[in-house]
Amino acid sequence: MKITQEEIVDSQTVIHIELEDPDLSPYLDQGYRKVVQQVAIPGFRKGKAPRRIVETFVGRESLLREVLDTMVSEVTDLAIKEQELEAAGLPSVEMLELDPFTLKATVPIKPEVDLGDYRDIRVDFEPEAVADEDVDGRVQEIQHSLGTWETVERPIEFGDLVTLKVVGKVGDAAVIDQEEGVFFLDEDSVNPLPGFAQALVGKETEQSHEFNLEIPEDYRDASVAGQQCSFDVDVKEIKERNLPEIDDEFAKGLPEAYESLEVLRTSVRDSLREEADNRANRHYEDLVTDALLEASTIVLSPVMVEHEIDHIEENQASLLQQLNIRRDDYLRSVGKTAEEQREESRDEAEKRIRRTFALNELSDLEGIDADDAEIDAKIEEIEATEDPAAHEGHDHDSVDRRDSVARMLKYEKAVAQLVAIAKGESTPDPLIEKPEEEDEATPEGGDDDDDSEA
Repeated sequence: MKITQEEIVDSQTVIHIELEDPDLSPYLDQGYRKVVQQVAIPGFRKGKAPRRIVETFVGRESLLREVLDTMVSEVTDLAIKEQELEAAGLPSVEMLELDPFTLKATVPIKPEVDLGDYRDIRVDFEPEAVADEDVDGRVQEIQHSLGTWETVERPIEFGDLVTLKVVGKVGDAAVIDQEEGVFFLDEDSVNPLPGFAQALVGKETEQSHEFNLEIPEDYRDASVAGQQCSFDVDVKEIKERNLPEIDDEFAKGLPEAYESLEVLRTSVRDSLREEADNRANRHYEDLVTDALLEASTIVLSPVMVEHEIDHIEENQASLLQQLNIRRDDYLRSVGKTAEEQREESRDEAEKRIRRTFALNELSDLEGIDADDAEIDAKIEEIEATEDPAAHEGHDHDSVDRRDSVARMLKYEKAVAQLVAIAKGESTPDPLIEKPEEEDEATPEGGDDDDDSEA
C-alpha cells in the first residue's frame, strides 16, 4: 500500500492511498465469494467456478464493488494508523479510481487547544427567586387539573370548551373543515387561526356565525399565507370548567393527602425552589462554558464541522418524523431553504465541538479523571432509569460502555470545576509546581559513619 500525506492545515490532513495487487487480493477473494453464488458460468455448477474464471467473466471491478464499503473503511483506518495520525473524528473519503485502486481521505486531527487564562474566569451567579405568585400559579394549575367540564346555556366566554361545526375557506379551498371540532378558547390561542377565539366570544348555541380572519404570513401552508379566510361556524355545545375551592379540604383530597393548604403550599414552594435552582445552575454552566470558549483558541477541522452538522440534521429529521411532519413542510413553515437551515446549524455544530475539546483540555490540565467505582455507580444509576428489557443481551461491562460513561463523568466533573473556578471557589492551579520539600536535616551529632567506639 502506497501512502502519501499532505501537510496538516486547519486541524486536518489529506492522505492519498493506492493499493497494489497484494493489498487487493483478500478483498477480491471476499468479492468473489459473493459473486460466485450469484452468476451462472457455462461449464461450472453455481458457486463452483474458481476465482480467476469469475474475475475474467464479470471483471475485477465487479468483485471489488461487492466489498467496496468494507474495503474503503478498513484501508482508510489502516492508513491512518500507519501514518500515526491522532484522528479526532471520521474521515471524509473520496474514491478516485478502481484500477489502480486509489482514494483520498481527509482526516480531522485533534486540534491544539489553548484555554488562555481560564483560571481568571469570573462570572456572577444570580439565583432565581420564587415568589408567592409562583406558588399561587402552581396551586392553580393543580386546581385546573382537577376541574370538571359541564355544559352551560349561555354565550361563549374565554376559557370555555366548545364543540363546533366549522368550515374555513380561502376562495374555494378549505383550510379547515370539521363536523364536530373541539376547541379550548383561550385569549392567546392561535388554533386554528389567531383571532378565532375572540370572534366566537358572545356567540350562542344552535346559531350559525360567519366571520373573516387574516391568515398569518408564517402559516404552515405557504400557499394560503397572508390571505383572508372566511369562516362559517355552528356552535353545538358550550362547556365551562367547574373548579374545586382551594382550601384545606382541597389539599387533603390530593393523592399526597396534605394535612392542610399551608402544608401543600410549602411543598409546592420547595418543588419550585428546586426547579428554580436547577434552571439557575444550568444557565450558569452555560455562561461559564461560554466564557471558557471566549478565552480559548481552537482551530477546528472543516470536515469535523460538516460531520457534526450532519448529526444535527439527522436528529432534526428524527424529531420531525416522530411528529409526523415532512421536512419540506417544516422548511416552508419557517420560510427557509435546506441550505439556509444547514448554515444555521453551523454555529451550533462549531460550538458543540469547541465545548468538547475545551472541556477535555480542562480535564487534562486539572487532573480530572473517573475511577472504576465512579464508573460502576454511574452505570447503575443510568440502568435504574431504563427499561430492564432494554438491557437484555447487552454487555454492561464492555470496554466501549465503560469508556463512554468515563467520558460522561469527566465532562460533568470538568463543568463542575469550571463552575468552581468562575465562582472563585476552586483550589489552586494544579499545574503550578509545589516547592520541593527541604531534605530532612541530619540530627545534630548524627553521623553516617558507624565507626564510633562502643
